[in-house]
Amino acid sequence: MMLKDVFIVSMGSTVYGKIGGGLAKLKAVDLASLALNKAIELINPEVFNNIIKEHRFIVILGNVIQAGNGQNLARQVLFKSNLPISTPAFVVNQVCISPIKALNLAYLYIATGEYDVVAAGGVESMTNAPFLAKLRLGNKYGDLILEDSINTDGLRCAITNKLMIEITDIIAKRYGITREEQDMMAYNSHLRAISSWKDTFFSSYFVNYQNLIRDENIREDISLEKLANLKPVNSESITAGNASALADGSSILVLTNEEVIKKYNLKPLARVIGFGESFDEPSNFPIVPSLSTNSLLKRYGLNKGEIGIWEINEAFAAVLAANIKILDIDYNYTNVFGGAVAFGHPIGATGARLVINSIVAMKKFNRNKAVIMACAGSGGGYSLAIENL
Repeated sequence: MMLKDVFIVSMGSTVYGKIGGGLAKLKAVDLASLALNKAIELINPEVFNNIIKEHRFIVILGNVIQAGNGQNLARQVLFKSNLPISTPAFVVNQVCISPIKALNLAYLYIATGEYDVVAAGGVESMTNAPFLAKLRLGNKYGDLILEDSINTDGLRCAITNKLMIEITDIIAKRYGITREEQDMMAYNSHLRAISSWKDTFFSSYFVNYQNLIRDENIREDISLEKLANLKPVNSESITAGNASALADGSSILVLTNEEVIKKYNLKPLARVIGFGESFDEPSNFPIVPSLSTNSLLKRYGLNKGEIGIWEINEAFAAVLAANIKILDIDYNYTNVFGGAVAFGHPIGATGARLVINSIVAMKKFNRNKAVIMACAGSGGGYSLAIENL
């Protein structure tokens, strides 16, 4: 079977809000609907509706902390966005690599001709993540324990029973990544993120919601001195300053084939080259993106010198540092608009946000190709390569 070329033709994102911040009143369905509507708006709603009337269309969303979201969040988003009720939709959960997995499925669906148009990305409302109580059989005696679903389903490895921060601290020691190096990368992440929001081309892909016009976790008053004064949390070198912040947000992209592009005179933003997926020991999860990236490069005959923009999910600054060190790539062209340490990490969404960042970066810096990668608890890594158009 000849695979069709797959293109990204639009993208939209909410800004990323602090936990309990400006997006706190919005449920996951609301956030995803805002992002999807933005992507549709940038195509033209009338044109988009004509496209999906005549061509097979599906929605695929990454989402991690699903308790309390209701049945099939992706279908809820369809209704919220007033899209045809006959449209299939489903949710993917592979922890932090979920949105990249959603994009991979979108790619496969279009490349094989199963669908013609796919909206794919992710969403997370960490503010609305519930606390869990196991009361099905009653509480016969003693204290009632509440589990935070952010930890249970998002930040604690169910295999090792260790928090992501604890595992990452071990990796930092293994690769000789110092506290000072982590703080410097965190500092740069904020400076780059601050700069990104001064670019109107970058900000044009984001929804302005009730005067919230940029990511809430970005610190204008960031300094190395302030970072150095923070105490480590559940680790020896990782602090609230050099780890990603809990956040609310959604990022979604629209993908299609060449036939649809020509028929409706769409302007493609990027071509999808392909994906790489790797798994290893859960205790190695922070560095598995280096494995998935090497797999990607080998599979598609790419060399590192061809890649002009790199995006590595900053679950922690140490994750960024370790993968840069292992892959031996240029930090100056990695996370050029900052990363999750600055703008926050709504865990089911961030991977898609990195793709948006990379597309804008390729156009701003006149770069031809980008690679986006993320790690995931339980030992996963996912990478995606795209080409600027």
